[in-house]
Amino acid sequence: MAPARTLHSKVGAEDLLILLAVARSGTITGAAARLGVDHSTVSRHVARMEKKVGQRLFNRSPSGWQLTETGRRLRSIGERIEQSVDDAVRVVDADGEDGVCGPVRLLTPDAFGSYLAPHALAAAVARHGSLRLELLTSTTHLDLGSGEYDIAVSLEPPPSRAVVSRRLCTYSLGLFSSVEYAATHAELTDIDDLRDRRLVYYLDGHLDIAALRVLDELLPGACATVQSNSVSAQIQAVLAGHGIGLLPTYAAAFHPGLVPVLPDSVAVGQQYWLVVPSAVQRAPHIRVVADALIESLSGHLEPGAPDSVPFTPRPFTPRPFTPRPFTPRPFPPGGFPTDVHL
Repeated sequence: MAPARTLHSKVGAEDLLILLAVARSGTITGAAARLGVDHSTVSRHVARMEKKVGQRLFNRSPSGWQLTETGRRLRSIGERIEQSVDDAVRVVDADGEDGVCGPVRLLTPDAFGSYLAPHALAAAVARHGSLRLELLTSTTHLDLGSGEYDIAVSLEPPPSRAVVSRRLCTYSLGLFSSVEYAATHAELTDIDDLRDRRLVYYLDGHLDIAALRVLDELLPGACATVQSNSVSAQIQAVLAGHGIGLLPTYAAAFHPGLVPVLPDSVAVGQQYWLVVPSAVQRAPHIRVVADALIESLSGHLEPGAPDSVPFTPRPFTPRPFTPRPFTPRPFPPGGFPTDVHL
């Protein structure tokens, strides 16, 4: 009889989870903080794993640690192990009857995470006491192939085939100024009048999302005099009287100090996409959060009354699209609802 092969002679599950943490944080110290261990423990595991494998798993550089090709292949295995561990935790720590518990990492654009997600998910988080929400916002292009999220909201459809997606909702960008600015400046009658005004918008050098490169389309050659990669900072700049900003109408509705400018002439249509990695699409806690976003936000977002959550979904069907009913329990066997498979 052949001798039994030693299990995990080169790579163990713990090693792969540490590799995953280093890949996500880009540094040894960042991975140690994620895992709650000393940085020397992480460094030792990586060195031991590379020695056993016989090749480097990370390329080290001053900007951070990047996975080699072998490291990237091991990362996908580590992600499956992580999901299995999370599933085991949910079995042990099931929340009442529905088993909805554990963290859900939601990656969104800046304005969506600040103004929409907290309100849309409040009821779901309150209903499931063991559900934890990790809300990450970004002011740049979202890397939907990174695998560093459970659910993502994107301004563009995802290019990756490892995810499922659907259009979540549409919204509009509009021009706004502060109340004080409107009272002390002549009323605009045409878009070209904006050439004589100070504008507030994104940083040109950081605007890597095609859907937001619209200022030049509205006013060719125009350049914002106050620029920021954060919608929240843009809103504060407009409120402070720096000029006129091109802002999401749903976000502006939170601020009574903002007034619309040329509302009948400027309404730039945009859309949000809901994206979930295929590997986690059927997990109960992922489904609850995804369904809550769909139920709250599907359609076209319109500013609401000042004393309410400032958006009111209404049916919106410029293309064939049927929102899925909100049914977090029981979970249909078909998995996460999708319109688009990419």
